[in-house]
This record gives sequence, C-alpha cells and structure tokens, in this order.
Amino acid sequence: MKSELKQNIKDAYIKNFFHRVKNEVEESDDQPAAILTKIYTDILYDNGTISDYELLYFEKHISNKIDIKVNGFSFSEEDLRLDLFVTHYDPSDNIQEIKYNKVQELINAAKNFYIYSTKKLYEKINKKEDAYDISKNIYKNSKDISTVRIFVLTNALCEKNPNIEREGKIEFQNYLLDTRRIYSSSLGGPDTTNIRIDFTKFKEKVRCMLAHKTFDKISSYMAFIPGEVLYNIYRLFGQRLLNLNVRSFLQLGTKINKGIRDTLINEPERFFSYNNGIVVVVDNIDIGHDKNGLFIKSANGFQIVNGGQTTATLFRTKKQDHKIRYDNVVVPAKITLVKKESLSEVVPKISEFANTQNVVKKADFSSRHPFHINIKNLSNKIRTSEGKQWFYERMRGEYQMQKMKQKDLGKKKKSRFLELSPSNMKFTKEDLGKFINCWHYLDPHVACTGAQKSFVTFMNLLNDKKFHEKIDDDFFIKYCTIAILFDKTTKIIKDNVSIAGYRSQVLNYTISLISYHTSRKINFDLIWADQDISNQFQDLINKWSFKIYEIIQKTASGKNISEWCKKEECWKDITDRTFSFSNTPPEFTNLKKVAGKPVKIAKEIFSPEDMDNIKKCKNLSTRDWEKMIAWAHETDDFHYIQLQIATSLWMQSLTNWKRQPSPKQAKSALKMINKAEEADII
Repeated sequence: MKSELKQNIKDAYIKNFFHRVKNEVEESDDQPAAILTKIYTDILYDNGTISDYELLYFEKHISNKIDIKVNGFSFSEEDLRLDLFVTHYDPSDNIQEIKYNKVQELINAAKNFYIYSTKKLYEKINKKEDAYDISKNIYKNSKDISTVRIFVLTNALCEKNPNIEREGKIEFQNYLLDTRRIYSSSLGGPDTTNIRIDFTKFKEKVRCMLAHKTFDKISSYMAFIPGEVLYNIYRLFGQRLLNLNVRSFLQLGTKINKGIRDTLINEPERFFSYNNGIVVVVDNIDIGHDKNGLFIKSANGFQIVNGGQTTATLFRTKKQDHKIRYDNVVVPAKITLVKKESLSEVVPKISEFANTQNVVKKADFSSRHPFHINIKNLSNKIRTSEGKQWFYERMRGEYQMQKMKQKDLGKKKKSRFLELSPSNMKFTKEDLGKFINCWHYLDPHVACTGAQKSFVTFMNLLNDKKFHEKIDDDFFIKYCTIAILFDKTTKIIKDNVSIAGYRSQVLNYTISLISYHTSRKINFDLIWADQDISNQFQDLINKWSFKIYEIIQKTASGKNISEWCKKEECWKDITDRTFSFSNTPPEFTNLKKVAGKPVKIAKEIFSPEDMDNIKKCKNLSTRDWEKMIAWAHETDDFHYIQLQIATSLWMQSLTNWKRQPSPKQAKSALKMINKAEEADII
C-alpha cells in the first residue's frame, strides 16, 4: 500500500509538472516545439547533463524513408562531443503516450542530420540559416567525432528506453526525455548530481583501499583507476562529471595540460608517478573483495571535484590520436564518501585545499562569490511597480526547484510562484555575465563564445577587481531592464523574417551597439516602470539588428560566421559603421548624443495626456497617497496590481520623485485618484 501511495503522489507531481510546462508553452508567442526545447535544455543544463546549447529548427525531406530534423545542438570542439536535440510536442490537455516507433523515427531524423552533414549537407543549406554553420562544422570535424548524443524531448510518455547504436566508428548515445524523465531530472536541484557508475561493466577492475575514516562517517579511499576506464567514464558522462568542479572550464592549451598530454604520449607507464591524480566525491560506494584485495563495484553521485584537467586531457588526447593506448596508464584517485546534505560544505574545502597544480582562490566558487550573494539578496527584496519579483538564479536549478515546491495550482495550472516570478522574469548568473559583457564591457564577441566561457571571462574580471560598478538597488534594476532589452530584442530578431540565422550573435551585437552609441546611458527607470520598451525603440532595434545581420555575413568573407562573431575584429568592424534612426525613443530622453549625433528631442516626448497624468501624480502629497492607499485597501474596487502601482508611486513620493512616474503608471494611478477625489478621500 505504501509503495502504491508513493507512486500515486509521484504521478500527481508529474501531472502538475506537465501542466506547468504546457502553460509556459501556450503562454509564449513562439512555436510550441521551440519553447519545449528551451524548457527541457535549461533543465539539462541546470543538472549538468549538457554544458551549453543553441536552439535552431531545421527539417528536410530526403526521400520516402529518410527525413532530417533537429531542434537544437551543442558542439564542443575541445571534447569533439556533439549533442543533437529533436523535439516532439503533443498539444493535448492531458499526458499522452508516444509510441516507441515514433521515438525511433525522431532519433533517426536527428541521426540523419549528422550523417548527411558528413556528406556536405551544408552545401544544400541556405548560408543565412543557423543550421549551415553547425552542419559545416560537423563535416569539418567528422574524422575526429566518435560520439554523438541524441536527445528526444517530448511532453508525452514512453516506457521504453532507446539503445546505444554504433555505425562504423560513431557511437550514437540515444536518450529519451519524456515528461516523467525530465521531471526526475529537474529534481536534482543546485549543486547535486545523480551519476551512478557500474565499474563491473569495465574490463579492468578499479583497485582501492580504505585510507581514512572519521567519526562523522566521511570515509576516504585511495583508488587506482586504469586510464581506459577513466577515458570511458568521461566519454559516457562528459562535463556532467565536473558539475561541482570550479575548474571545469580550463582549456587544453594551459601549460599543465600540455604536460599531462606529453606524459600520456611519451611516458604512459610513469603517469601514476608524475600526476597528482583526481579527487572524487560520492554519496554511496559499493566495495567488493577478491583474492587480490578490494575493488570498487559501483558508486553513486560520482563527481570529480579536483583533477578535471587531468580527466579532460586524458580524454581529448585519445580523441585526437586514436592510436594512443592507455594499457599502462593508471590514474591515482582519492575518493571521498560524503553525505548529499554535506556536499555544499565539504566540496569547496576539498577543491580549495587539495589542488596543488594551480592556485584556486576562494572567489573561484562562483555561486558563493559575495557578488552573486549580493545580487540574490537584491532579487529577494526588490519588486516591480506591479509587485512582481525578478528571480536571480544564483545556483543552477534554483528556479526549477522553487517551481516544483509550489503545489497550489489554480484553474490555469499556474502557481503563485509563477505569478510572482514568471519565466520571462528570471535570469541566471551566466545570463548576468553575458549582460555585463555586452553592455558594460562592450564585448559581444566574448558573449558569442557561449554561456560558460562568457561567464568565466566575467568572473576573471570580477576576481581581478576590474569590475567597479556599485552593487545596489539601482544596479539590480539596471540589469533587470537590460534583461528586458535582451528579451524584447530576441523577439524582434525572431519576428524579422529577413534574419534567417545567427540570431544569438545578432542579439549580442545589437545590445552592445546600443550601449556603445548611447555611452551605456539609456533611461533605465522608464523601462523598469513599464517592464517594456517603446515602439520607437523597437523600431530602432529592428533596423539596427538587420543591418548587423547583413554586415557579419559580408565581413566574414567566407569564414565560419559563428566563429567570426567570436573575434574582436568583427566587433570593431561593426563600430566603424554608421548607424542612425529617425524617431527618437523616449528611452533616450536623458541623452545629448546618440550614434555620435545630437539627439533631437521634442519638448514633450510624452503625449499631453501623459504629461497631465504624471503632473497630477506628482502634485499629490505623501499624506494624500497614504490616505488614498489605505482607503483603496478597504474597498473591492481595485485590482491588486493597481494597489501595487499606487504603493510604488507613494514610495517614489517619499524620495521627492527621484524617479518620475511612467505614463503607464500614471494612467493606472489616475483612475484611483479620480475615485478617491469623488469619495472626498483626498
């Protein structure tokens, strides 16, 4: 009975999760499959299954038996690992079953994208499409790619799991993420992992010995991992093994990595002696015993918290030279058994004190950096004029965990949490790094290197004390408005049918160009007040983004456009061009020059009605605002949003109108003011 009850509860949670996802999909103006892909890949990114991703849509019919389809991809040129995402969205009101043969069709469609890309599919794709560059990249690297992961993303259910398939030297690792599986993936939360490794499946045993045991049940084992075993572990799990490792972003080209590579190639039998090895944490370990001693049978929660360079270099070295054998390579490993609830406390100390290869500063632990804690605190206290809250995701998966905690679903299957912080009012620390790189540093080419690399670049600047903005309420509001600017610009670029590809690159460059030509000073208060941008600003963005799209294609001169956008020369070329606009956006009201020319601003940037409404709001005394709000709370005539706006304006009156009411706020407040006057309240 207990197991049946648990299953019923779990089914209820899955059903609620399904409706939340469906609600989020249907509230968006974008294509359902695109939104579902974004939701699912965010979860996979949050739990470390994937290290980065780009969304695209490409579909092509080859013959009666051959179709090509892909909804997104992730390609690491360092690991030569290719991930392909293919999506199936079912619009039904309740969870439906998807037949396994349909799942296999989707796998084959994504697989065909890879296979035909190795046969110069890019030559049959419009160069302006997003799929062109990745297809060409696959062709260019096809000799080195040996693993392709295909993720089928669906909001339906299917019991059967797809199998790993091999075609020649390529291993296709196929994964099905249906509603039940993606729900389970979303439960991991920040800084956790659920990797389980069955060591009995490998040809060689991993020998070990108990090295240390403490009174608080933290045990440490000294293990000796054959090089081939560690290579295969990384081949299967990739950077997900490094989810808790602050150094997972280090490149193969550093001096220490070259040293590891040289040892692997020239003196493999001395690898154990020369290398410091790896440090691993697990939350459960199963030890076996035979005539030769102890060996590891399995481990849960397997995470490499130190030695990510060693692991990645060992993997990449063999990927780059298939003739290399690891028969004589043994990697020393200290494996520590840690309770899950102690991970956040123990792991930083292990990483900080165990690393002897490079200096690791405490500041490297990004989510625990005082900067991110301060931003999180600001996020918790600041509200918009309508009482909503921008959610800052300091640690991976926080937002998803908060969503899952909410059980009070209304008629639209929407929780109170989503009403307070809808998905369009969330940004991650990686997002903030991109915002700062694009707006503050004017480095869109850095943002184009991908979420992780862009974030690490910002963290390095922060740790080197080269970022000097004051972290206060104004800072948080400013970057929330930049988040709005990113969101609105994304939609403008997507809606422009003339922009057929490279949307993420055009987005980054457009934001930086606006910052460059306005000296980083637009009217943030106006955007914050309305949580929107004006029609004039949208028109400017539409024109500038299309011009950027045309320029990056011409200046690439036949080079890979995605790679060209990562170069500073590309950005310099953009800034050398002339950009202009006809109608001055109200967001430019506090500027004297834009794009190097004086801004011609009408005396009344707002309509006469807007000006009158704003004036009436400012003419009310603070005491009048207090009396009116108290009266409004006692009546049932006003929506809570109107009350929130009135409260916001009352707070602005306390600062002697340091921030002026926006036209939208003033129009809303005027309705309350007029009724309060009729009732002789003010």
